[in-house]
Amino acid sequence: MSAVQQFVDVMHGPSAPVEPSEIARLLADCVIETCGRLGLNDAEIYCGGPVVTMILPGSIAWEAVVIGPEAYQLYPGFFRDDGDTLVWANVWVAENYSLAKLANVLGEELAAAAA
Repeated sequence: MSAVQQFVDVMHGPSAPVEPSEIARLLADCVIETCGRLGLNDAEIYCGGPVVTMILPGSIAWEAVVIGPEAYQLYPGFFRDDGDTLVWANVWVAENYSLAKLANVLGEELAAAAA
């Protein structure tokens, strides 16, 4: 079961949001709740428009871009040697992730950060 199962459940429900910014807000809220449940209390989760930025403990960073209800992109972030500068790999070269694939990958990354 995915760490962000609540997000998946809402997205499969009758009142699922369809606008990318609304989906992103829901995703951010679910990630915040999941981080709390996993003990990732130092996680920083931000939402702006269709983008959810996640900075997890251990200098792990991810950025999810919501294209639509069944289309997502997930970019890793890398901290430079100075430890303060965050650089995003922002060229998407794969097919957009489905809802299921996003939930799977994001769930794995959150679980790994908690381990």
